[in-house]
Amino acid sequence: MSKLIENVDHVQLPVTDMDGAVSWCKEVLGLKSLTVYPHAAWLKFNLGPVLMLHYSTKNDKTQWLSEDNFPMPSFMFLTKHIDLLHSTLQTHEVRIRQYEDHGFGWVIKFIDPFGNELGAYQPKKETE
Repeated sequence: MSKLIENVDHVQLPVTDMDGAVSWCKEVLGLKSLTVYPHAAWLKFNLGPVLMLHYSTKNDKTQWLSEDNFPMPSFMFLTKHIDLLHSTLQTHEVRIRQYEDHGFGWVIKFIDPFGNELGAYQPKKETE
């Protein structure tokens, strides 16, 4: 266990339209806005770190490529309702790259309107 780092405080994403990004995060992901400025916004999940949006025309998106060139999210959300998330993303015509059972749980990977690679997973329940 690290004595230097306690936990993740917030995650940051670049966006080119602050109002649009805040609205999308609230409407599609169900986040609550804490503070919104023209250059930055803070949104709250039910648990865990805060999502911080930064206005930027310099960075077009956050992503990295797997060894087989599959675009990957920099972080994953946790959900208890992946089927509802999947249908909500479809309703809002969000591009879904992957939606499948990975053994440890269901995984969904998708792209926000600003090109950021995002993902979520629902762990499988332990059976006794």
